[in-house]
Amino acid sequence: MLGIRGRLPRLLHHNLLFTADWHDNFARIFGRNRSVPDPASLYVCMPSATDAGVAPAGDENLFVLVPVPADPALGRGGTDGAGDPAIERIADAAIAQIGAWAGVDDLAERIVVRRTVGPGDFAVDLNSWQGSALGPGHVLRQSAFLRGRTASKTVDGLFFAGATTVPGIGLPMCLISAELVAKAVRGERGAGRLPEPRSKRVPA
Repeated sequence: MLGIRGRLPRLLHHNLLFTADWHDNFARIFGRNRSVPDPASLYVCMPSATDAGVAPAGDENLFVLVPVPADPALGRGGTDGAGDPAIERIADAAIAQIGAWAGVDDLAERIVVRRTVGPGDFAVDLNSWQGSALGPGHVLRQSAFLRGRTASKTVDGLFFAGATTVPGIGLPMCLISAELVAKAVRGERGAGRLPEPRSKRVPA
């Protein structure tokens, strides 16, 4: 996650930057002999392109996703370059790559906020299996209604929500899993969505 001084006019809200060696790139992440791709295919989100409130006026806010193997041994991230060496090297490479591809030679010098997160963070902070950010793979037997249940089979009243449960990964899917849990707790079985909560005015 990066805070950038000044504008980045060649980036949109959503940016997919793919390498030419597509098959080798992703074989390094999911194959037998896993390693961090270099260069890597990247997803770069610049929410400040559509929401002026997420960065100071005239500046940008970036979220950079670098696909790497689910391996906690890569380490944990940190602020301002203080994460584990492997994670910070991956971040440095991604920043240089974005700068080259987007024509921003001084991108690294314009960073005023930097926060990295690695597989070790997912493993330790979220108890995620092998430090994976995405949970089980979306193969046929682990997709949609075949994904993990939102209710525990062994502990009554224990529920789960998030990427590893029905219906899957991504913010909309995780919100659906949370809604399924809310319905279960409330004893609702209908397929319709829950009503939006009304905000309550707090007395001054």
